[in-house]
Amino acid sequence: MLPVRLPAQTPGTFPIAPPKPRLGAVSVGTLPLLASGYHLSLEKPWRPGSRHSAVLTPQWYRGRVNDLTSDLHQNGADRVRGYGLDVQHCIYLGPQQAPSDGFYVSYGVSYQHFRMQFQAPGWLAEPGPDGLYYYQYRLRDQMETIDRYSASAVVGRQVLFPNTPVFFDAYLGIGLRKATSRAVIPGNYYAASMSDYGHEGLYIPVGFRLGVAL
Repeated sequence: MLPVRLPAQTPGTFPIAPPKPRLGAVSVGTLPLLASGYHLSLEKPWRPGSRHSAVLTPQWYRGRVNDLTSDLHQNGADRVRGYGLDVQHCIYLGPQQAPSDGFYVSYGVSYQHFRMQFQAPGWLAEPGPDGLYYYQYRLRDQMETIDRYSASAVVGRQVLFPNTPVFFDAYLGIGLRKATSRAVIPGNYYAASMSDYGHEGLYIPVGFRLGVAL
């Protein structure tokens, strides 16, 4: 009869359970709130326990434009409405001690559509007292439509709060944007800074998310 060898175990210690496979996560972005944006990220691993996952982030925009993102125009009457979608491939680095905890890299593409309403001076034919039309230059309601396409890569870190499924996520990276604009009056009124709605060119994607691991 062959001898049976049992794994040695130090007295007073207990076997360490392997980390629970990640089933997915749901999180919300905090910085987009400053731009009247609402981002909800849905993460799904390619298979249980995989370090690779797909992250879809539907985006909605509705509300007032503020000077944290744009140069306000006449009377501070600017409004934004829009939507978008971001698609990312996320790769976790090294072994994870718990789901949604650890460093990761991700890359992907996104599309955003904005409808901006604001006030600015402009010319418009208006009827005069004699019944004829005359071009008048004065403050008027204006509109600008922006379509923006982006590609980016980021490095991030997720931290799971002890004894809860809640985690905090922070990331930083680099990206490239291309934007097209259609306005009632000439010019792109929303390209003042990297955080503006009509910005294009190189940008630095940075963000914070709060989520729940599934």
